Amino acid sequence: MKRAVQAALTIGFLVLAGLALFVGRTGKGPENRIDLSPRPAAPTSFEEEATLRNVTKKPMAYTIMPGPGDRAGRTRTLAVGAVDRIVTHLPVEISFDNGRRTTTYLVHPGKPYSFRYDETNIIKVYPGSHGREDAADLAPYVPTPPEVVARMVEIGAIGPGDVVYDLGCGDGRMVIASARTRGARGVGIDLDEALLDECRAAAERAGVGKLVRFLRMDATKARLTEATVLLLYLLPESLETLEPAFERDLRPGARIVSHDYKIPGWDARIVRTEILPGDNGRDHRIILYRMPEKR
Repeated sequence: MKRAVQAALTIGFLVLAGLALFVGRTGKGPENRIDLSPRPAAPTSFEEEATLRNVTKKPMAYTIMPGPGDRAGRTRTLAVGAVDRIVTHLPVEISFDNGRRTTTYLVHPGKPYSFRYDETNIIKVYPGSHGREDAADLAPYVPTPPEVVARMVEIGAIGPGDVVYDLGCGDGRMVIASARTRGARGVGIDLDEALLDECRAAAERAGVGKLVRFLRMDATKARLTEATVLLLYLLPESLETLEPAFERDLRPGARIVSHDYKIPGWDARIVRTEILPGDNGRDHRIILYRMPEKR
């Protein structure tokens, strides 16, 4: 009887240990997981985490400011391309030196963020990074205003014979507008499946579902040989990342229309630049490039 009880206890202990290992496994390395939440009696898989990616060209040192359950600030250094995962139930402040001054941002649980350069080469924290480690992160999701989209379609001289690509397409408004107003075929590429579902629904509502398609993939791995026009709203470092693909795949005479940001090193290929006044005093820049006829 005693041996049977001991055996049952041993089996029970092994089962509980196995469950603890299974439930407690996060799939994330301890070096990039920062737990700010009050520790429960047993680990759970339902903790909220904010992701913070470094899309700059240098390691980023930042401090997670003290908050509830965290008596002292935590200073971190995030390697280029790396992702920190901040487990927290409440918003937390992070601060860092952007090269000019110390800035502070509020990071919310369950949301993705990234360190990126703005148009003046200053590092800021942007919302909307996908937080994945297996795919390039080209830009946060910031929709281009409809009037800017319409002007980009005009400046790109898009027609029924064109195939328009948008890398990081968001809600798909650029390729949908090209199809709806010009009869062009279009391809939108993004990593966010929820956004892609919105794209497909919006295309059907606009009556262009047969002209456009939306693909979930890393845009840096896409082949662009079919494209005659690219409509883009990407930050400079993302345009620089994609530049080899433009050179490799785009045919002579293909056009690239970029909202706000230039492709680094491509000034000689600029055909036209236009400034479109926007709301709240913010102007929008539209830059048209054309691939050279002979390469």
